Amino acid sequence: MKTTFKYFALYLTFSVLFTACSSDDDAGQNLDGTFGDVELYFDNGVAGDALVLGSSYTNSNGETLTINRFNYIVSNFVLIKADGTEYVYPKNDSYFVISEEMNQVTAHLVNIPAGDYTQIKFGIGVDQQRYLEGETAQQDFWNHAAANNMVWTWSTGYRFINFEGTFNPAAHSGRHDDHDHPGEGTPGMYNFQIHQGSNSATDNYREVTLNLPTNVRVRKDEMPNIHLIADANVIVDGATKIILYDNLNTAGTNASIMGGANLITIAANTMNMFTVDHVHNGAGNHHD
Repeated sequence: MKTTFKYFALYLTFSVLFTACSSDDDAGQNLDGTFGDVELYFDNGVAGDALVLGSSYTNSNGETLTINRFNYIVSNFVLIKADGTEYVYPKNDSYFVISEEMNQVTAHLVNIPAGDYTQIKFGIGVDQQRYLEGETAQQDFWNHAAANNMVWTWSTGYRFINFEGTFNPAAHSGRHDDHDHPGEGTPGMYNFQIHQGSNSATDNYREVTLNLPTNVRVRKDEMPNIHLIADANVIVDGATKIILYDNLNTAGTNASIMGGANLITIAANTMNMFTVDHVHNGAGNHHD
């Protein structure tokens, strides 16, 4: 037993020394002129649970939502070091569609200057500067967005968020029969569509900056993964509450929010839609 313990102690000693030496070697390494990739993994959720399309949940407004679509555009990525130094990802390559229904849940950033990054900043949607460059300048991304139900027409632009499904009003509302034309399916069930975008009156593009719980180590032979959670619940059940039932059309069939004051409220709510869950450093893909 004593012999076994002695070898175990030696093993621990050499392990600590090896780790320390590895750290020292990395600290003294010249990273200038070297680059690596970063992968962002978006884990879509709803109020703390995994988002499963077709499943139902009840929000704090008492409305039960069944989500059938949750797509959004993320853009204009910036990686920030502890000293405030920013690396702005090339604008022409900085637009991605995240789509739960198409299982498009990653954004892959390439040729990032090697270093340790402590924050990430990105946009929700497409900024006016990019949109005003015209259709030709962004044709490839426009086509990709169109294939994922993230555009209206060119004159009306992109959908930054496409959030759709059905809902049942709050049981305590006493208003289930106020409308003579319920939506398809079960009586009292209505469709909803929330399409956040910009228009001639308002710019609903927003940017968020998130602290990273662990430094993102970008190296030429490593690809760190930033695991983010996107909470669809905050769209209507965030800092400011929006009652879908109060937005039913005159026919009483559909709650559609695609403009107006409520969309400005939703844009503010989505500033809190993203959190960083954890960071994986090292080589390979990490989606745990």
